[in-house]
Amino acid sequence: MGTRYGATVMVHGDTVPQPMTRASGVHLPSGGDPAALRRRMPHGLIGASAHSSEEAAALIAAGADYVTVSPVFLTESKPGYGPVLGLDGLAAAVAAAKGPVVALAGITPANAAACIKAGAAGVAVMGEVMRAADPEAVVRALVAAIRAA
Repeated sequence: MGTRYGATVMVHGDTVPQPMTRASGVHLPSGGDPAALRRRMPHGLIGASAHSSEEAAALIAAGADYVTVSPVFLTESKPGYGPVLGLDGLAAAVAAAKGPVVALAGITPANAAACIKAGAAGVAVMGEVMRAADPEAVVRALVAAIRAA
């Protein structure tokens, strides 16, 4: 199930449901320990949340397969996660991490391509899709923007 329909499905924070759901892996919240999780889960993806280039680099070095870096832009969905990093902060995290970085927070069809051009391996989008009157149209616009980048 983890890659059905071309999607990678992750469980957030809790390793217990991962084998039961056949998800591809676990995404750790800020403060998570990728090395400890790898000892308990030798197979599968490990993602981790970072809020600075230093944290992104440390998480990849500790064994995360990828990191999400946020907040890239202002967002209602992730308030209180620190100052906005912007595209320069995202690029710095990409340079420091030495592994895949996914841009998170405030991502829209209008700025998704800029995130990819700044070096992000991808974008994670929640609020923009959930608030949309036509979520499918937003997802199609996001995919088109990323492909164009």
